[in-house]
Amino acid sequence: MERLCDLINIDPYEDQRGMLKKIIMKSQLQDSGEVGEVYLLYSNPNSVRGNHYHKKTFEYFTIVSGKAKVALKDLSNGVREEFYLSSNDNIVLKIPPYMVHAFKNEDHQQLIILAVSSKEYSQSNPDTYVKEIL
Repeated sequence: MERLCDLINIDPYEDQRGMLKKIIMKSQLQDSGEVGEVYLLYSNPNSVRGNHYHKKTFEYFTIVSGKAKVALKDLSNGVREEFYLSSNDNIVLKIPPYMVHAFKNEDHQQLIILAVSSKEYSQSNPDTYVKEIL
């Protein structure tokens, strides 16, 4: 099945000290190739994050801890999909502009997501448009 967004596989480096996961490289970035901001999302059980889209911003998400139900909707054709991602999947979810996205924590423990955005958030020009899908 073809996904609505790119799933970037992470190839962790492991040795006796532990593991290193390279989340995003400049060559994988869209837009100007720059990072606008990096942040962590902490989601309590049964909470939903997102339910919006951007017109100019690319976002990249990876699960640090827990499991997320992911919902996507492509505004260009109305196609929608849902799937689950966990920290064990070693996946970065690349969300392009005009892709509605939402994450739900259906677990009993906190969900932690690392996010990278191509644009810095601005209250005066947020580039965030609410559209509930989850």
